[in-house]
Amino acid sequence: MSNANVSVNRRQQLAKPSTFSVEDTYWGYIVRSGRGPSLGVMASQAVSFFLGACFLTACFSILLLPTLMFDGDIGVFRVGAATLFGTIAIYLLWFASRGSRTELHVDNSVGEIREVICNRAGKPTTIGCYGFDAIGGVFLDYNERIGMHSLVLRYRNTVQTVPVAEGTEAQLIGLRDRLGQDLMVVPQSSASVAA
Repeated sequence: MSNANVSVNRRQQLAKPSTFSVEDTYWGYIVRSGRGPSLGVMASQAVSFFLGACFLTACFSILLLPTLMFDGDIGVFRVGAATLFGTIAIYLLWFASRGSRTELHVDNSVGEIREVICNRAGKPTTIGCYGFDAIGGVFLDYNERIGMHSLVLRYRNTVQTVPVAEGTEAQLIGLRDRLGQDLMVVPQSSASVAA
């Protein structure tokens, strides 16, 4: 009876749609978590966009004041202030447009894992890069708050983890095994010594 319950539970887990996707590429594969951005990221990007627009308006306002050409020494200060405000505006607008979709690029050709954020146009920004030898383990962690499992990579043997994907245990086992197999790479120097 218990085996029947286990198989029914397993079928129910597999029937749930997965929130992540895996795309194979010529250099490895990309894992898209499918998870939406957190409220904090969305709020900080909205505030950054508003402040960036304000600083950009202030920059152009300072430059376009008609007294700029007739003030002598004060004109230099206005150009300096406009440059400062423009620099701040560019940084804030860049952060606001950086995006919030996270991806994990597993690059088998160079032996590294990259944490990437893609903006709305699809341009990636790398926020973290780890060699295969820096990953201490691949494991599933149950998150009671959302009622799902999370597949995470442990950085060396520390408590720092890199989230990969979320889903049911049955959906994540195949990806966990694939990552575990890809990360078990024998360094080239050890292989040549062993030969």
